[in-house]
Amino acid sequence: MSKVARGPAALAAIAAGLLAGAWAAALGVRVPHAWMAAVAVLGIGGLLAASTAGADARPGWRGWLLFGALAALLGQGLAPAPGPDLDVPRGVARLSGRVEHASASGARLVVEEGRALEGAPVPAGARVFVRGLDVPPGSRVRVLAQLSPRQPFLNPTPHPPWPSTSLDAVGAARSAAAVIETARLDQRVTHAVRRHLAARLRATLSPEAAALAATVLLGERGALDDGTSGAIRGAGLSHVLAVSGLHVTLIAGGLVALLAVALRRARWITSRLDASRAAKLLGVPIALGYAAVIGDAPSAWRAAITASLAWGLEAAGHRGHPIGVTAGAALIAAALHPEDLPRPGFALSILATAAIVSSPGARTTALWRTGLTVASRTMIATAPIVIWIFGALPLAGVLANVVVVPLATVLLIPALAIHAALACAAPPLAALSAPIAEGLARAFVAASEVFAAIEVGQALPPPSIAQGLVVASLCGTWLVATRARTRLVALALACLALGAGELHLRHTERPRGRVRATFLDVGQGDAILVDLPDGRLMAIDAGGAIGSGVDPGARAIVPLLRARRRDRVDVLVLSHPHPDHYGGLAAVLGAVEVGEIWDSGQAAAESEGGGIAELLANAGVPIRGPPELCDRSHRFGAARVDVVWPCPAFDPGWGPNENSLVLDLRFGARRFLFTGDAEEHAERSLLAHDLGSVDVLKVAHHGSRTSSAEPLLAMLRPRVAVVSAGRNNRFGHPHPEVWDRLVRATGCALRTDRHGGVIVETDGEDLRVTPTRGRCSQ
Repeated sequence: MSKVARGPAALAAIAAGLLAGAWAAALGVRVPHAWMAAVAVLGIGGLLAASTAGADARPGWRGWLLFGALAALLGQGLAPAPGPDLDVPRGVARLSGRVEHASASGARLVVEEGRALEGAPVPAGARVFVRGLDVPPGSRVRVLAQLSPRQPFLNPTPHPPWPSTSLDAVGAARSAAAVIETARLDQRVTHAVRRHLAARLRATLSPEAAALAATVLLGERGALDDGTSGAIRGAGLSHVLAVSGLHVTLIAGGLVALLAVALRRARWITSRLDASRAAKLLGVPIALGYAAVIGDAPSAWRAAITASLAWGLEAAGHRGHPIGVTAGAALIAAALHPEDLPRPGFALSILATAAIVSSPGARTTALWRTGLTVASRTMIATAPIVIWIFGALPLAGVLANVVVVPLATVLLIPALAIHAALACAAPPLAALSAPIAEGLARAFVAASEVFAAIEVGQALPPPSIAQGLVVASLCGTWLVATRARTRLVALALACLALGAGELHLRHTERPRGRVRATFLDVGQGDAILVDLPDGRLMAIDAGGAIGSGVDPGARAIVPLLRARRRDRVDVLVLSHPHPDHYGGLAAVLGAVEVGEIWDSGQAAAESEGGGIAELLANAGVPIRGPPELCDRSHRFGAARVDVVWPCPAFDPGWGPNENSLVLDLRFGARRFLFTGDAEEHAERSLLAHDLGSVDVLKVAHHGSRTSSAEPLLAMLRPRVAVVSAGRNNRFGHPHPEVWDRLVRATGCALRTDRHGGVIVETDGEDLRVTPTRGRCSQ
């Protein structure tokens, strides 16, 4: 079995299988244990058969497939499971635990013990990102911090986000005080070196240049401002900022070259050792030490391990095959840090490197042609993940990589590294290198801004899962194929498949002859999208959790509209002027065309010049209030919408909740009632209207005890009730007695904090309820 196990192709098959198994597990596709055992038995049997076929036997593609299958099973076992539902309380808390990851902006803490000052416990095992916590990774600390739960939005969408795992942070905090309890000596040393380097860069360079230098040399991505980071990303040059093979080759490789020169001058060494091999052996701890100083950056460790393998083999008198070394490094990195397997950064690093080392054909001496080949293959290899996560594939990035990256390789990174060394070792000389580093940093940012201004590929529609698979298949075929004809056929087939997928997506996500109400998970707020039978779209409220710092319009509503290929909202309803119902309104108005706005009128009348009043006044959209909306039905094909409250106008004697717009939607034999935040006074008025039974009730005021009284539920007799509330919200919504009341009164009660977004769809007769997770409470 020796020849089967040793070749570069075997390592590549193992690495590919390992990553594929881990990524599938992260996406929720886990192989049952029985199938895992069967594949393992068959795979081991096949490998044993291959190993006894003779000394010169080659496994062929079947052998590599068996290697990949076994590695995929290993990846399934190593990959972290989907994240558990660990809720952290909001408020000041005392936390103690182990620092799992540290960066310039903060550290990720695995909580071992914690409690909010108000008494609520912080669950053990919860991962919390603590801003401002500057401690060595791996250390144990005690922290006093302002804690807030993370705001993940779980909504039904054709374009699901990259999956989270049990290793993702479930909360964020800002450190007020911290005490390091324990930390190993090596952790303290590498952390101190990192801090000293960052401090010297800040002391000797302008803030902008120091931020770029800290990012390029130390991987401190949070140091750059959003504008600079966005320009570099828009130019397709983000990999220059991520410490990877390029940086390790230039910095650690440069030191190895200097060591080789120095060793050649020492005759007592050259008489006993090969100076080049000795230098490369010394390069192994240099590369690994550099990665340790960087911290827990997957790309830095992968690059350092790759360099260490290559230099170690050369020091031993062997020359490693690029594919074998790269695959071996991926396997070692995965074994050391299996939690990195499903993360996109690790995947992008592996794919980009694999695309480079597997480039077919003879190497050319033309630098520009080599650069073009490397840039294009890297872009193609990473395109599926880049498009999926960032929604863009800047085609100008190919040209930018050909033009800018060679200059960054030859000038920028070496100049920044030399300046950092001088700033630490010889501060007077740093005054000479600082202007050069400053000028090159400004030139790099300016070039990034030029290429980022080229908008081709900057904003792509979010692909569906089927379209994502087509793109991945095309990119894989393009990289593997050696004939132009094969590539053109693959491109033509992919274009046809993408076009068919787009037509199907638009047909599915713009339903006609049906009503589809999507109750979005926007945290502690309301947002509902209603697809109407004539193809028009109504949006009721736009969410906005108070004090969360998260814009649900930009994070939840607009992405879903784009994924559903909706560029127009025909009617936007603002039920009442409270931030948890309009917090995302500005993002929606800025992203899509809005036909008209329905509003109670209370915001403009009582808060002239205020935030929401000013936003509505400057929207440039017709605004209709109760005097126009009441006392007549509004037709949307076969559906009818009636505004039943507040009519004929809002009552200034009551607050915005009691003046919430209440909409009654009828389609065929089915009815929906959307109640905003209506409370006791409004509910008494609805009882006076004697509305009768409804099929779907949007529960008022997030399930507060101020709403959803027994008499109203007895009149409405809803089949389905949906509560929109944020996870672990500080109001305790929905209140337990109200939730129990809803479960008893309906056949299906749902809440967005537990079930995520909910779709309720009807053709006028049948009613289909689809929560993102779980099932109805009844």
